[in-house]
Amino acid sequence: MPAWRMSLRVGNRGPSMWKECLRWSVAAITYSPLRRIDLSKHLRFEPHKRWAELKPTQKASLGRVAYEIEGGDVIYIREGSKVIGKGVVKGARGARAYRFDSKFRVKDLNGTPWAHQVPVAWEPNFTEIPNSVGRDQLTVKPLTEVQVGKLERQIAAADERNIRRAKRREKLRASPLAEDAYFRESNANKKVIIPRHNKLSNDLCEWLRNRHGVNATQEEKRVDVCFEFSKHTVLAELKVCYRVGTTKSIREAMGQLFEYNYYPNRLTTDVWLIVLDREPSAEDKEFITTLREKRSLPLTVGWRIRKGFSFHPAWP
Repeated sequence: MPAWRMSLRVGNRGPSMWKECLRWSVAAITYSPLRRIDLSKHLRFEPHKRWAELKPTQKASLGRVAYEIEGGDVIYIREGSKVIGKGVVKGARGARAYRFDSKFRVKDLNGTPWAHQVPVAWEPNFTEIPNSVGRDQLTVKPLTEVQVGKLERQIAAADERNIRRAKRREKLRASPLAEDAYFRESNANKKVIIPRHNKLSNDLCEWLRNRHGVNATQEEKRVDVCFEFSKHTVLAELKVCYRVGTTKSIREAMGQLFEYNYYPNRLTTDVWLIVLDREPSAEDKEFITTLREKRSLPLTVGWRIRKGFSFHPAWP
């Protein structure tokens, strides 16, 4: 069965037309001199003046779509270093598959119609594979049996990997939930986290005392650190980011801050601090800013630095 490799980009490195072709179940191509001419009404390479404006590689690619690709052929879509799609050309086997879309449904960002098409049944959920069939500039290229065999072996290997992953996920879903301690509370982790947490707490309290003359209270009513600053009550939840990172640590701290401020018989504090043992990411800081601006939360994230602590937004 004949097979083809196609690239669906505007120019050599322009925007991809793959999603549009996938949407309309076609493989499409266009070149300006012939973009609105229905080639099904002309013999090959007619009208001659328009074809003469094309480069040899463009003539070859458009000619293959318009006159050579047939029903039952297989098309592989190349995009850069990957093959991202595969489909079978619709229509009677061995019959010319070319269609001219006079409705111009497929257009690039410049409004240029990609009306020279063949209908294709694209494989759903195709797994991308490395491009092993060359990176030459031909938009449409016939493939040899050897090349097709290599591609199909790659596809089979990718499918097998997907099956194994699906089985592993299914096995995890079928497993009962762990009934022992939460991951962060395992004995092994406690041996690492608790000393780091205590040091972070001691360092913060020492910094508050030496830098701002503030005496803080540690571990009262399960709150890590609380104190008063400039007539404002402050609650600090401290997190060691060991094995979970800054984002998950912030998420965990947020739940505790809400509990400590809003659970029955709790008093709401004026300032909420999340203090980490490492600097949060730019996205973490943006998250804090969003919660402050859109949810009006009195929230600040801090982290230990060489000579004390830094905060976002700046505090105090």
